[in-house]
Amino acid sequence: MKSTKTSVENSVELNTIVSTPQGTAPEASVLSEKRKISTIITSSAIDILAFFTAGLYYPALIPLAQTLHVSKVNINLTITSYMLAQGLTPLVTGNLSDQYGRRPVLLICLLISVGVNVGLACQTNFAALAALRCVQSFGSSGVISVTGGIIVDVITRSERGKYLAYTSIGATIGTSLGPVLGGVLTQFLGWRSIFGFLAILASILLIVVIVFQPETCRVVVGNGSVPPQPWNRPLLPPHRPGDPDVETRATFSRRPKILDSVKLLLDKQMGQLILFISVVGWGSTAVIASIPMLMEEKYYLNTLKIGLCYLPFAAGGITARWTVGFLADWNFRRHSHQLGMKVERNRQSKAQLSRMPLEKVRLQIALPAIYYSSLFLLGYGWSLASNTHLSVPLIMLFFLGNGIAGVENTAGALIMDLQVYRAGMARAAVLLCRFIPGAGVIVAVPYLIQSIGIGWLGTIIAGLWVASSLMLWVVYFKGHKWRGQSNKA
Repeated sequence: MKSTKTSVENSVELNTIVSTPQGTAPEASVLSEKRKISTIITSSAIDILAFFTAGLYYPALIPLAQTLHVSKVNINLTITSYMLAQGLTPLVTGNLSDQYGRRPVLLICLLISVGVNVGLACQTNFAALAALRCVQSFGSSGVISVTGGIIVDVITRSERGKYLAYTSIGATIGTSLGPVLGGVLTQFLGWRSIFGFLAILASILLIVVIVFQPETCRVVVGNGSVPPQPWNRPLLPPHRPGDPDVETRATFSRRPKILDSVKLLLDKQMGQLILFISVVGWGSTAVIASIPMLMEEKYYLNTLKIGLCYLPFAAGGITARWTVGFLADWNFRRHSHQLGMKVERNRQSKAQLSRMPLEKVRLQIALPAIYYSSLFLLGYGWSLASNTHLSVPLIMLFFLGNGIAGVENTAGALIMDLQVYRAGMARAAVLLCRFIPGAGVIVAVPYLIQSIGIGWLGTIIAGLWVASSLMLWVVYFKGHKWRGQSNKA
């Protein structure tokens, strides 16, 4: 596989973390601890909107099909169209946010979300539903690559685990509690209420961003000490201590392009990481999307109870903060001590990080987590196939949610570690590879369950996860060497 990492990374002059023998690296972010946490929580809340947009929709599939007089297979095509747009949109929003700032892109996406959800609440036919779902995806999924960039802007690599509870809450709650809330709204207020709720939520988040959210893009504000353009400031801007440190701003030696995200897939290290995390995402998408059909057919649950079946998956993901998060930070400190390096809070030196085997630091957590997840996926699939008591697959979902959160957060952290100044571009590459094929997964899942059963489908997915882990082992042993060769090129 041809390596393109050098050309992509060299488009950024890394001015911000150069450490000299006479002094330490500058602060990674001048934001106070409280403002940093509030910024991350706001970003995660925006992520909740993005994942709610998909999650709230699942329990409404059957009522929507009945109202619009279409088959279950056809109504699933609205998920497919949404996911296609979900994969393509971040190519635009991620790269724009890397160049011009996070806040402008967030504001545009949230404005679109408000308008399109009002339209979806009012539509009356299948064609309008499918078309507006594509536009809805632009407004909601467009923010995912941007919020990922914000988190990388303000958190150092050594502290990723500490903030895992805040950074992962959007995806965890949005993916898992979205169907619960969708079930409640659909059961008691009808399917149109889910779009009304999303319009209100997007409006609230739009106001929060206008009033509170600071610009964090390092091209614009460096480590936060450089004031952004007057039009790009919140109504209540953060306190910026001291003089602006313009040396912390990242600059591009060439203009970034949308296709940089696609080129990243051809890099021998990044390509394998992105493909692995996408395979995990395809499997988790298959599990989540199949829950309504399986729970209705096997346990005769109504829309509300089907939504509640997502709670164990959500709880498992949230508890990853106390398992994966703790282990991730501990492992970073352990490797630092082995290399004789001191881990300083809110500081990261380029020279130190080039010595740190980031690949081993992250993958020593991700590899056990993927095998752990595969075992519980097998348990989930065959417990459903065997028609066991409902509690058994729900317990499996709890541990599956915990394992998947561990895999995606640690492998995803490594991807962000390696592309810290083009975080939006890297996140866009992940979403492109995850959601475009994921749209096909959504279409295929009902047919596969009917033809081979959920037990064998779970076995196939678990087998793919284990097989794809071979790519992690390659990165584990060769990644640090590849990174050193790329930096010298």
